[in-house]
Amino acid sequence: MISHPFAFMRLPYALLTAMDSRMLHFWLQPVHYLIRIVHIISMALFFGMDMLFDFGILSRRMAGKLAPAAQLMVQPLHINLAIAMVTGVILFFYDPVHIGSRAYLTPKLLLITLAMLNAWWCHRSVYLSVLRGCNTPSLHGRIGACLSLCLWTGVMVMSCLNSEGVPKVFLR
Repeated sequence: MISHPFAFMRLPYALLTAMDSRMLHFWLQPVHYLIRIVHIISMALFFGMDMLFDFGILSRRMAGKLAPAAQLMVQPLHINLAIAMVTGVILFFYDPVHIGSRAYLTPKLLLITLAMLNAWWCHRSVYLSVLRGCNTPSLHGRIGACLSLCLWTGVMVMSCLNSEGVPKVFLR
């Protein structure tokens, strides 16, 4: 049997079954697909806006031009992140045994935590100068943007892998 590289990170089955609520599952069943659609759209909007913002910070051509666009993006960015987080939690509790028993959930949650810590650090120390129209983002700003791109891309990859899995032919 092939060992999965993230198998050691799986959530304990006993914990997943303790979180499972059939009543919630049956209550959400008629609208599950709508919640999933809202989750995917809000995550795509968040990821797209975050990528534009981060690429704007990394681009020398955007120096000084990013502030007006960034000021427009901040509120929708936060709203879409909140919607994605709430719908993600709902989707998890819809079927925690199925979702949590896959090996990519824990790395995804770890990457989300790291991305949120990076965003917290950047919002408190780096992005304010960009929002105020600073002509050249600092080295810390560029590092924060690179980390943001890498971490949120990792979240998206882990989401896809947790949803579909990796074909066994690639695990050999």
